[in-house]
This record gives sequence, C-alpha cells and structure tokens, in this order.
Amino acid sequence: MKLSLLCSDLRFGGIQRVVRILARELAAKDDLSVDLAVLHEGGEFMSLNSPAVNVVDLDCTSQPLALLTPFSRLASYFRAAKPDVVISFGHSTNCLASWAKLLRGFDFRLVVSERNVFGTRMASDSKFHRLRRIMRARYLYRQADRCVCVSNVVADELVDLGVVPREKTVVIYNPVQDPSSSAEMCAPVDHPWFCGSASPERPIIMSAGRLHKLKGLDTLVTAFSRLRHNSNVDARLVILGDGPDRGRLEVLAKELGLRENTFFAGYVPNIYAYMERASVFVLSSKYEGLPNVLIEAIACGVNVVSTDCPSGPREILADGKWGRLVPIGDADAMAEAISETLRRPLSSEELKKRASYFSTERAVNAYYDVIRKSFPDGVRQAL
Repeated sequence: MKLSLLCSDLRFGGIQRVVRILARELAAKDDLSVDLAVLHEGGEFMSLNSPAVNVVDLDCTSQPLALLTPFSRLASYFRAAKPDVVISFGHSTNCLASWAKLLRGFDFRLVVSERNVFGTRMASDSKFHRLRRIMRARYLYRQADRCVCVSNVVADELVDLGVVPREKTVVIYNPVQDPSSSAEMCAPVDHPWFCGSASPERPIIMSAGRLHKLKGLDTLVTAFSRLRHNSNVDARLVILGDGPDRGRLEVLAKELGLRENTFFAGYVPNIYAYMERASVFVLSSKYEGLPNVLIEAIACGVNVVSTDCPSGPREILADGKWGRLVPIGDADAMAEAISETLRRPLSSEELKKRASYFSTERAVNAYYDVIRKSFPDGVRQAL
C-alpha cells in the first residue's frame, strides 16, 4: 500500500530527523511502499535517507492557490503517485495537504502531524488575526482522518480551540534512535576541546537546534557568562546547528568576553558523538512541541536543563524528575540550574532508561497503527 510522508524540506531540524526515521522504519514494513516527498529541494539530510525510501524532491511553492494551476508539482505528484495515505508534518504543510484535498478532490486518507503548540504561535496576533487562523485551521483540519500530536498539551490545546475533535487526536511521542546503535556515536569529533575522548578536560555545556530567536539561545549565552563569572565554573559552551540568529549570537558571545570559550559548530551529522561528551545539555526555547534534542541528550545519558516552555519539556522530564526546569528567559535561574546540575548530576544509566520510553519502535508501531486505521475497510482487510 502506498504511503507518502510530506514535509517542507530535509534541512537540519527536529521535524526532519523524525521524518527520516519514520520513513526508514515504515519502509521496512512488508505491506507499505513509502515515498518521502519534500516541498523544497536540498538539505543536510537529503543524502542520509534509506535506499528503501523513494525521495521525491518536488521543489514547489507552498502557496495553496498554486494547486489550481496545471503546472502544480504537488498536484502532479499526488495524481501520479496515487497514495493511499498521506502523513503531513508541520502546520503549514498540514494546511497545504488539506487544500490539495479540497481544491483538487484527491481521495487519499490524510493524517496531519501537529508539531507545536498552536496558540503560542499566535501570541502576538490581534484578536481578529487569531480568530481568522483558528477558523482556517478548523476548516482545513476537517479534511484529516487523524491528527497526530507530539504531546498531550498540543492535543489538549487543539481540542480546546475546536480545531479537531478529541476522537480524531492521537498522541505519539517523537521517535528517537538509540544512540548505542547509531553510527553517529562512533564518528570522530574534530575539535581540540574534545581531544578524541568521551570525557573532555573541562565541563562542556551544550545546546543544539536551529539558531532562531524562538530557541532563546541569547538566554543561554548570557547564562553561560554568569555561570563562568558568578559561579567560577571553568566551562565551555558548544552550540550545534545553524540559522538566522547565528551572527547575533556570536556578537553577543564576543561582547560578554566568551569568544575563547564558546564554539558555534554549525550543522554536524554526528550529533550523538558530540552529545555524549557534554556535561550538561541545555534547551533554552521559548516554545516547543516535543523537543527531540532533549530526548536525544538523555538517551546519551547526559544531564539536562530546560526552560519550562510549552509544551514538551515538562512531559519529557516528568515535571523535573529527570532534569531541571527553569522559567523562560531567566538567565540567572538557568545559570544556577546548570551549576547545580554539574554539582549533583543524575545517573546516566537512569537517564537512558527514561529515554527508552521514547523509543523508535514504540513510535513507529503507533504510526503504523494510525495508518492501518486510516485505510478504507477494503484496503485495511488486505493488511
């Protein structure tokens, strides 16, 4: 049976890592043929996909009205591929897939995957624009047979806003690959701070993700400065990833006198190899859905500190049992939490046990169950 996974691109990011894992694992099912269709060409993950997955680079616009033209690449793809089920990832992509059903009458079963808290994205909107976005989402999400949410908070909010009924929602935590089975863990880290060892000589504070203002990394850089100067902790800061905020963050680090103790690594394919060498991993985001990097860090046995942002960190860390939670934007609280974590770390083995709850097997089986339930009766019987 034909399954299409639809996402915006394959650049470095949490959604892209999840889609890549799901595509590979679902393609291993005997009864599924899997396409991974990306709207925009290129990306760091493009060359890392399983040969069992048919990657379709659409290089198309995400504007819904383009679906009405005879040259729409997305419409042409759906018409030629004839997928039985489409799973779309991310709110904009979900809306685009819904428009495809509305405007072109495609009869595939649609599963939308909501990755972030919907209301937080509208926090700065006027009442009119907020209402308009909610009404549009309600209208478009009627086309979906199921709405997969990455956390309970995401699901509850969509239901409370009337975007989807409760019976259509299903919560599936993001799949995270076991680091011990990943080739990334064995990859070398070519930087003198790590010295080829899993135990750097000075504590490494680490973060990873797209360098965007919503990730709150300016708070982390400020907290790191206070950690060094107020708590006299001779640590280093490593930030993995790239994005529009990189230049501003590098300037901030220089202004705070951190240039010699901060390393902006950019995109790295071997994220686990870096993570396992960290003393503390920090998530400084203003909001998330379910941050993969936090789960990946504890899967490596690394202690974590996170902002108590909506919606994922509190669920992942079980209200602070598996890592310290701090208020959003509070550099002093973050610095203190990092210092306390360095002094009193949790057991690496216990952290790894917690991370196993977010296993790839559990997530893939849950998605597979959603796919089976989305098929028409006749097709489901064939499964």
